[in-house]
Amino acid sequence: MDRYAELVPQMAQYEKYAKGGIPWLPYIMYFNALNYSSPVINTDSGGFRISRSGMKRYSLQENLPPGPVSLVMGGSSAFGFGATCDQKTLASLLSENNTGTPWLNLAAPAFNSTQEVVLFLLNRHLLPEVRDIVVYGGLNNLVVAGLPGAAENYGQFFFSGEFFGHFNGQEVARTDVSHIPGRDSTSQNPLSRIARLLRPQSKKAGDAPSGPSAEERVEIATRLLLKDLDRLLELAEPTGARVHFVLQPTLSWTGKKRSAEEAALLEDDTGMWAQMWAGFQPVFAEAVYTEHAQRVEEICKTRGVSFLDMNKSLLLSVNSDDWLFVDPVHLNDTGTEAVSEILKREFNLH
Repeated sequence: MDRYAELVPQMAQYEKYAKGGIPWLPYIMYFNALNYSSPVINTDSGGFRISRSGMKRYSLQENLPPGPVSLVMGGSSAFGFGATCDQKTLASLLSENNTGTPWLNLAAPAFNSTQEVVLFLLNRHLLPEVRDIVVYGGLNNLVVAGLPGAAENYGQFFFSGEFFGHFNGQEVARTDVSHIPGRDSTSQNPLSRIARLLRPQSKKAGDAPSGPSAEERVEIATRLLLKDLDRLLELAEPTGARVHFVLQPTLSWTGKKRSAEEAALLEDDTGMWAQMWAGFQPVFAEAVYTEHAQRVEEICKTRGVSFLDMNKSLLLSVNSDDWLFVDPVHLNDTGTEAVSEILKREFNLH
């Protein structure tokens, strides 16, 4: 058994999950696999990941509890990518030991803030009273801000090349990463598809790829968040919900010392991590993080939305060399448990 499989065996289930076909859907472009069942990941008939508290199961489409609920929104980190089971996702841990409110998981891997708000809009009629909404994200907006056309029209989204390829009647191989150095078209790594999309594409062969500057990327990302947060507040107001924004942690942004396990995963001798995360490197820069965090905090403050930079809070709440991450972005169970306790304390969640 190699080191990766030994340290994070649950990731084999996430790779299997991600290899399935993308369910293309109206308005949100794509979503989670429907009725997915495994020892690690389970979704309901609408694709919403199950959250659990003890023997109870919660989800929007099939396991809606009576009375008020609270919601976790965001991308793959909010979805629970990296958790060993549904019980260890953020929504489940927030539901645990709470005196009243079950938490529903309304997150989807690779969603940006616009998709998150549209998903909320499409399902608003199913929701009862909502106590709290935790938007746990901020990274994906920065990443898609580097895609071609991100500043035009309605912006960009992950898998846009595949979507428009299908729209135009072209078959696009989801695992084709042949142009990424060191990778071949038989790659089975799900996140390599995202890395492929993040490499700037030129119109003519041989042209030098170009991308936005760090300042432009932050501007695009925060402008998108500003628009979407305003829409979310308008949609959430009739539910009576408190809206909180959490800037998700990344290994680079926290500045934490790598644990032995994190170092082993990131320095895998196959070079997988360097290739997979190549397209994310511009957003891991300290200057990008600092400017983005400041801009997001200002946006939240002017709108009365409670804000928490989990990068700073997490580093203050754990030992600097604790094993928290399964990759540069996603937390393991220990990391998510620490995040859930911080959120309960800082936002007075109950």
